[in-house]
Amino acid sequence: MNQKEFIQMLDTHTELKKDLFIRGFLISDDQNIDTSTFPFYGNWNEIKKGNFRFLSHPLTGMHVYEEENGNVFFLAGHAYDPFTMEIEEEIILKDLSTRYGSEAFFEKLSEITGVYVLGVMHDGTIEYYVDPSGMQSACFGKINNAFYLSSHAQLIGDICALEMDAFVKELRAYKWYSRVMGPYLPADLTPFQEVKRVVPSIQYIYDGQVKHKRYWPLKEQEMAISPKEYQKVIEEGAKILHNNMALVAKKWAKPAISLTGGIDSNTTFAAGNGNYDHFETFSYVSAEKEVPDAKAAQTIASHFGLAHHEYQIPSNSQDIPLFEERRELFRHNNGYIAELYDNEMRKKLFLRDHLDIDVEVKSWVSETIRGYWYKHYNRKSFPKLSGKLFRNLYKIFIFNRSLAHKIDKLFDKYIQEFEYDKIPSCYPAADMHYNEVTWGSWGGLNITEMKYCFDITFIYNNRKFLDLMFRVPLEKRISDQHHLDLKKVLNKELYDMNIRVVNMKETNFRAFCLNVIFTINSILPF
Repeated sequence: MNQKEFIQMLDTHTELKKDLFIRGFLISDDQNIDTSTFPFYGNWNEIKKGNFRFLSHPLTGMHVYEEENGNVFFLAGHAYDPFTMEIEEEIILKDLSTRYGSEAFFEKLSEITGVYVLGVMHDGTIEYYVDPSGMQSACFGKINNAFYLSSHAQLIGDICALEMDAFVKELRAYKWYSRVMGPYLPADLTPFQEVKRVVPSIQYIYDGQVKHKRYWPLKEQEMAISPKEYQKVIEEGAKILHNNMALVAKKWAKPAISLTGGIDSNTTFAAGNGNYDHFETFSYVSAEKEVPDAKAAQTIASHFGLAHHEYQIPSNSQDIPLFEERRELFRHNNGYIAELYDNEMRKKLFLRDHLDIDVEVKSWVSETIRGYWYKHYNRKSFPKLSGKLFRNLYKIFIFNRSLAHKIDKLFDKYIQEFEYDKIPSCYPAADMHYNEVTWGSWGGLNITEMKYCFDITFIYNNRKFLDLMFRVPLEKRISDQHHLDLKKVLNKELYDMNIRVVNMKETNFRAFCLNVIFTINSILPF
């Protein structure tokens, strides 16, 4: 469907216009943007500060704090602080403003949890950051002498009439593109050559040109080897998670935990201990493999007296109103780089239509400190940092060595530009790839789609928490011992129930096969 046909579809089904780039934002000095027509349709809010326009979808939190000296601190999305127990973004921004220009600013930034893009506008420049794992999808570009910072690359593409990059088209056409964590783009690519993804833990400054530098992680951490040190790390981490759940309960009127029998979801539920009267839980069944998780969720919720809702996702797409039209909306919102299978599409549309909550508490970010790639490939170590390593963690290119070579060169440049060589050894390259590439690109894209249903938050998305967990020895992270110990501190009763449903895909044989492929992909010449 081309743009003209897409606009005609929206004109036919006008109720879909409000969902175009839902929960999105755009910050730009382009004064010629007409917000009354496509793609805004007069639905978006606007705040003007200096030369910049802060545009936001009605469901997007756009928070601004202005100092007397004219400096403007802004946050698109949501944030809360488990160290001061603050939930108001404007107060968090005011606190940050008092530390601006010093190392204390970055220390404070690392204490904030949430899903956001945060920035400062001063003296004609704009400085910006994304949350610790890039759960808020964000991208930027300077096009025709105007600057754009947005939640959606396609929004910039629509405004500037951009064409999809030829290399992205080539990558999308590769038969293995949708394998390994699903379809997403490598490095900091977006569908458009003129637009780049905002990478987590990077400070960006626009003063006519965009410059950037890494600010985390740059300090070596002492590993928690002794039982006493390890227990202290677990207790401090558990306190952050518990405080964050208390803040979620206070910040939203209808928060819900998407509960399964998995260890991540279990630990999130455990962190809500003491605040269970503020939460509901839910699970869904869209395939037979999800039944054990749903049963485990019901058992846990019932034991602790929480209301639990189990949703049976229809198996027939025709049972979902405007199924194909809404799928086309998703395609446009994600920039046509990720196709949703019928099952996944039905799930999102059904939950949007039937689940009445403000925010879903998810646990994805915890996968970073669980050594995901080590478990995925059943490895205890990885080759040294290189473009080839990042390429192999991104996709499989055994049968297309020309494309593999292009991806290697792309990641070599990415690693150099984003200063991965400065990252201390206690933050393994594979984990940094997972946090900043897999989560930042694939995760941010998926969460953007999930926010079609309701807002999403992650109590693990906190840089101080990540710092603590990277002090845990790798073998404990791979075995999930630290996660079990967190759960034990947070809710001993839940821990003693010993409920854990293992993903049926996570078999030793599958990991062995994947490791063979990874090894072959690593040693094959061009």
